[in-house]
Amino acid sequence: MPWEDLRLALEDAIAAEGLTAPTVSHFGDMLARTAPDLGHRADLYTHAEILSFCSVGVAARLVTEAAEQIALCPLSIAVYALPGEPGRSYLAYRRPPQTGAGSATAEALMQRLVKRAAEGG
Repeated sequence: MPWEDLRLALEDAIAAEGLTAPTVSHFGDMLARTAPDLGHRADLYTHAEILSFCSVGVAARLVTEAAEQIALCPLSIAVYALPGEPGRSYLAYRRPPQTGAGSATAEALMQRLVKRAAEGG
């Protein structure tokens, strides 16, 4: 689906889980803005944002399982579109590295959010 629709569907999916509104990182804009100074292409993405959000219950389970999983908090999902692929967009997230109950809970939440967003909210 088009990036704008998927981005809105992701935000709706996060809200449907009862989570607070996400913090948005305008990643694509930052890359385009810094391209002249850093020497990379300005058009790596047509659109790219990272939505970060927190579930206290999931966070507590993650860090109870392994203290270093604090680095996963807040959880985040990227929504992006690539040049040359009009009408197509993608979702991506970091999977927890552990295999315990906390990681499984986080993975299940992320999968629900991605699935709901991909289905249009």
